[in-house]
Amino acid sequence: MSQLAGEGLAGLTVEALCVRAERTRGSFYHHFKDHDAFVAALMQAWKQRHTLDVAEATMAEEPDARTAKLSSMANRLDHDLERAVRQFAQSNRVAAGVVREVDELRTGFVADLYEARGHEPDLARDIARIEYAAYIGSQIVWPEMTAEERMALDRRFASLVTLLD
Repeated sequence: MSQLAGEGLAGLTVEALCVRAERTRGSFYHHFKDHDAFVAALMQAWKQRHTLDVAEATMAEEPDARTAKLSSMANRLDHDLERAVRQFAQSNRVAAGVVREVDELRTGFVADLYEARGHEPDLARDIARIEYAAYIGSQIVWPEMTAEERMALDRRFASLVTLLD
């Protein structure tokens, strides 16, 4: 993942990976059937760490603390990696499929949080989509924004959502 975040697509060639890991091509193919198998494993690891683990930790909190926990965890993820994964997905079908799946999981999870707070399902889904689009968009428009600044925006968004109640 650090190779993708730091070097982009060029960092994911078999040759680049082997040089970075100080391993042979044979070693690579011992672990992975082919490059697509490597990409699938990489993307599943990204999905686990950057989506499923975050959701699990969020749900371990008391209901009133879940939104703050999600904001804290999501805004402290590696946003360079997030941007690199999305760029990679533009040219790799395996990555594109996992990114689509992650986007659906994330927006569904956020929508469920809004429903649990009393919003109607359609409104909860729409709010989640807008919030998620802002989250992803801010990583692209303001890549240098700190986690604290992102969390402040999350709090501002949450205060705007309360106006809908």
